[in-house]
Amino acid sequence: MKRNSFFRLLSIIVCCSTALAPVWCQQRFSPTLFGLDTASTGESRYEVLYRTHEAANAAGAEVDYTGIDTLRLRLPEGWKSIPLGSVIDFKGLVLYVENHSKHGALFSRSAKTKAIELDKATIDRGDFSTIPELANGQILLILKDKHPWVAQRIGYGYPQYRSDIILIDNGRGLNRPIAPYNTDSTILNASYCRVQAPVVVSNLTMHRVDGSTQKTYCVSLHNLDNITLENIHITTPRSKMIADAAISIGNCTHVTLRDITVDGTYSGYGRTRDYGYAFSMNNVWNSTFDHVVADGNWGVFGTNNLSNTTLTHCDVNRFDIHCYGRDARLVGCILRQKQTQFSSMYGTVEFDSCLFADCIPVRVRSSYNAYTPFDIVMRHCTFEATLRHHALVNMMLLDTNLNRRPELQEKCWPNLTIDDLTVIAPVTVRHLYLYDPTGTRSECRKPVGHISTIQADGIRVVRPNGRKASPMVELTSYPFATQNELKVDIHYTEQ
Repeated sequence: MKRNSFFRLLSIIVCCSTALAPVWCQQRFSPTLFGLDTASTGESRYEVLYRTHEAANAAGAEVDYTGIDTLRLRLPEGWKSIPLGSVIDFKGLVLYVENHSKHGALFSRSAKTKAIELDKATIDRGDFSTIPELANGQILLILKDKHPWVAQRIGYGYPQYRSDIILIDNGRGLNRPIAPYNTDSTILNASYCRVQAPVVVSNLTMHRVDGSTQKTYCVSLHNLDNITLENIHITTPRSKMIADAAISIGNCTHVTLRDITVDGTYSGYGRTRDYGYAFSMNNVWNSTFDHVVADGNWGVFGTNNLSNTTLTHCDVNRFDIHCYGRDARLVGCILRQKQTQFSSMYGTVEFDSCLFADCIPVRVRSSYNAYTPFDIVMRHCTFEATLRHHALVNMMLLDTNLNRRPELQEKCWPNLTIDDLTVIAPVTVRHLYLYDPTGTRSECRKPVGHISTIQADGIRVVRPNGRKASPMVELTSYPFATQNELKVDIHYTEQ
């Protein structure tokens, strides 16, 4: 067996070094060619997979997992991420991964970038046709603002920086930054790379083995366009380890995650600052999550700098855009027990046919001190109210100084539009608040900007048994002041 595998591999190497290389190098490489059948330890099986992917990438070939059902891996000292090619179908492979070496992603792909000097006004215009490096073909332009968007996150002590990514097609930007760059406070840093082939990763189950002392993330993808992750299942045992990023995506455009299941995360237990995420995303434009089912101790989404995001038919316990985002749409989703959470958000957050099960539909986080203007729309939704969660929009407040950046000094609250909302409320819940300001009462008396309209049509209130309940909706749990005239219009509907 070993001799036959050696000669098959040798024939491929010889063919790839001849004039026939373009033909022969398109074949599929199987780990069995690299000694998988005789690999007797978890470390050796990892080495086989690494060599297989490395050789396939060098030859422009795909890796063929046909007939390989289950593998147990133990990551050796100093292990490296297995490099992904453009298309990898794991064919239902089940991996059990044990790690005592170091934290890292088992699989990864990333494109190299080059620095470029740009004028800030050019960014906002979106016309790059006069810049030789960006004028032809498809380019990813990665923008970073070196001036902190938030100088110090309150209660955490670290600064927060904004980033944007622009997809350029023959000198024309197909999208715009979340907020303008041509400001006195912006310090621009830019880099770019050419768009590579689409990336498709599918049909993989990864069990992170109980007792591992180091974290193994599943996949890390950076500086790429047109990514699809499909039919991936990740499990994680209860652990004291934190700071998970099971699937990590950064500086990417056109991202689709479909049929993804995440059971647990490395997010600690028992301490208030333990955190960890199933999906860690930073600087992503145009992403879609379809039929994602995920639950984790801290919450499954940890994202920053996220623009144009859609969730369809997902069942998750938390969705966040921590800081700096634009436009999020959730359709047919179930959100459980925690909240959706935003800070420095722009555009619209829209919920269509969603179920809020003992959770806060929208929480505006105060720790970044960046209350930017955006709108909330809810259509055909159901809210299961509880004693701890009986408000639609939680506005967290802190009596803080103004943000140092001029564009963030005004404190804005979102407008709210409701079209057809069913509230399921037990008898112990006597009030449903549209807005719930939580903070000092003196701050509620400071007029807030942007908000001018609260329009709620078709609200019905029922008990868990379906019987009609008396209208119980109130505008706010505590009075607040606005800069604009506030128009409030609330209408109930018959059962």
